[in-house]
This record gives sequence, C-alpha cells and structure tokens, in this order.
Amino acid sequence: MNLDITCLQDPEPGFGLLPWSKGPMWQTDEEYTFKLCSGIWPVEHGFTIPAGYQFDKASIPPIFWGPPLNYTPDGLCTMPALEHDFLCDLLTGGSYWLVEKLGHLPAAPPAWVVHRHFYYRLLQAGVRPRKAALMGRAVAAFGPQGWARPSSIFDRIFKKP
Repeated sequence: MNLDITCLQDPEPGFGLLPWSKGPMWQTDEEYTFKLCSGIWPVEHGFTIPAGYQFDKASIPPIFWGPPLNYTPDGLCTMPALEHDFLCDLLTGGSYWLVEKLGHLPAAPPAWVVHRHFYYRLLQAGVRPRKAALMGRAVAAFGPQGWARPSSIFDRIFKKP
C-alpha cells in the first residue's frame, strides 16, 4: 500500500554521531490501518494510525546508510518502520497527541511481538532476508524493552528483589 507521508525535519548535522542532534521526522498525511502478522500473536488485532502521526522511520545512524551495509530507513523499510514506531509508541504509553487523537490507546502486544512483527513486515516488503534479520535483531536489542538498552541493563543490574 502507498501512503502519503511528509518530511517534517531533515536530520541535523552530526545525527548518529552526536547524541544531541536530531534525526529526520516524518508525518502521515492520511489514516493507515494494519493487522499484526499472522502466527506471531494469537489475537487478530487491527491498529489504526491516525493522520498526522509523526515518526522517524527507522532510527538507523547515517554511518550505516551507505555502502557496504546500505541500511537506509527509506524505501522498502518505510511501512514496516511506521508500523513498528506506532506499536512502540503504544508499548511505551503513547504520546499526549496520540492519546488525544485516539481517545484511548489500544492495548499493545508484548515487546517481542512488536519486534517480530517488524521483522516479518520487512520480509513481506521485499527486504533481503539477511538485512531483515539484522534489522530485526537491532530493534529487539535497542528498541523498547530491548536487552541492550541502557535502561534495561540498569534494571537487570539494580533490580530490587
């Protein structure tokens, strides 16, 4: 499906290298509805992303955009990244704008389902299997509730009994 999206912000100089520089931001121009990939979660649940939803596509540092890796957030990765960003937004409690727009947030699937959905959507979009696997592992590690996120590591080390 083709969805009209608008670029709201280009990446700032130093994006991906300097922690304070912001990456590109995009906005949906129309409503978009999707379902979780079948077989990864027993509930056949649909989600509707409202028009005006802002997302960053895939948060891939620009150092990986060119050869030899070519992991750009554009092209085949756009729709899987939109769905993943929306599900991650639900998983982390949603933004004020999203809560106001939807009235209430639908229940988010567990983090592992969100990340697995991203991987399957990449494959369905035509991304090479090795690239999809690497991107899927990256979001599972560094995305919400990922094992390599600093907050997750801190929780594991200092978790109270």
